[in-house]
Amino acid sequence: MQEIYCNKNYFKMQGWVKIHRKFLEWGWYNNSEAVHLFIHLLLKANHKEKKWQDLTIKKGSFVTSLKSLHADTGISNQRIRTILDRLESTNEIVVKSTNKF
Repeated sequence: MQEIYCNKNYFKMQGWVKIHRKFLEWGWYNNSEAVHLFIHLLLKANHKEKKWQDLTIKKGSFVTSLKSLHADTGISNQRIRTILDRLESTNEIVVKSTNKF
């Protein structure tokens, strides 16, 4: 058995995301790519309202693309689409698509 500790000084960040231990019981928890992508989405979400290209991006939301999600996570575009569709179908996330950009 190993004990793993997180070095508090390793990440010099502003803000944090709190995850409840019930996350271990989440239906997608056994799918490592879904967990990876979901945590990435949590970390990328705005913690306060922001302006972006004359749009107001609300707290808890952010603007991204399949290309940038792939670059950030290393997950293939097809798997990202599948995972996003599944997370949306179970109301974990809301996706608003646009061809505006």
